[in-house]
Amino acid sequence: MTIPAKLILPLLLLLGFVSACDSRTDVDTARPAKFGFQTSIPKSLMEEGHLAYQRYCTGCHGEAGDGLGEAAAFLSPRPRNFVNAAFKFSSTRSGQLPTDEDLKRTIRTGLRGSAMPSFPLLPERTVDALVAYVKTLSPKWQEREPAAQIPFVADPFKSVDDRATSIARGEAVYHGYSICWSCHPSYVPEAKINEYVQSFGGAPRTEFRGDLHIAEGKPNDEGELIYPPDFRRDFVRAGTSAEDLYRSIASGITGTAMPTWVDSIDIPGKKPGDPPLVSQQDLWAMAYYVKSLIEQRPALLKPGEFAVRPRPRPIYLHGAPPPVAEPATSQPADLEMDF
Repeated sequence: MTIPAKLILPLLLLLGFVSACDSRTDVDTARPAKFGFQTSIPKSLMEEGHLAYQRYCTGCHGEAGDGLGEAAAFLSPRPRNFVNAAFKFSSTRSGQLPTDEDLKRTIRTGLRGSAMPSFPLLPERTVDALVAYVKTLSPKWQEREPAAQIPFVADPFKSVDDRATSIARGEAVYHGYSICWSCHPSYVPEAKINEYVQSFGGAPRTEFRGDLHIAEGKPNDEGELIYPPDFRRDFVRAGTSAEDLYRSIASGITGTAMPTWVDSIDIPGKKPGDPPLVSQQDLWAMAYYVKSLIEQRPALLKPGEFAVRPRPRPIYLHGAPPPVAEPATSQPADLEMDF
């Protein structure tokens, strides 16, 4: 193909103009360069979160996030209502919205003793997308300022091998100052409780609630009767490490009678210069004490016992297995049988 001479000069001028406007020679003008076909990262993340929510969450939490999925009627405790945005387990103060890391932790580790499973193998991007989408299900995420996590004071017992001192201190604070047995069980007799109460400057008690050594149910903010865990037998939903227990004790449990202890556990000494009667560091002592109670649960298996059964066994839903039928005896030869 031959280009007419009168067109050569205009073409050269046009190519020079394009080159001056954009000196790059490898620009792909067929699509946005930064995100490809995505118009923005946030929009793409939200779409991925919606798809992941439909796959993993709607069966319990419902399409609208109201906790009324198809399986919800069969579950106790009930699935979380994301529209109310009252998340029980977080590192923020009771009643505040959780941080993104709190939501990610719940997705990753689940909640023990509930239908909320753990999703440890989900890609990080999918977890981020789920958190982003869940935060669109309630207007509270736009109406409120982001909440900061509670202060994590230094653990004074972390480098101590023998936990006996921290456990003993935690037992005293649990029963004598925080009065945890008003909801949770007491793990010491009444006389010992009064001994602890007086050590923190309180007056001895003449009356105690009935059933002192079992948990007492109290209604949550939705009017549902719930029971705080008996640490020697019940599940602790948000984790059983000292760090997990410190977080739950210090921040409180939103929607329940469990308060934010990090704000109300300082009692100065009786005289200037005296060490405090109770301080925020004692939250760690309570965490180690509760951990020691959890560790007192009987083992599921006896020493030397294996979890795998030697042969399959049928499971009977009602009562003990039926007795083995005796083998049928042979009928007399002259007996007429009616079949």
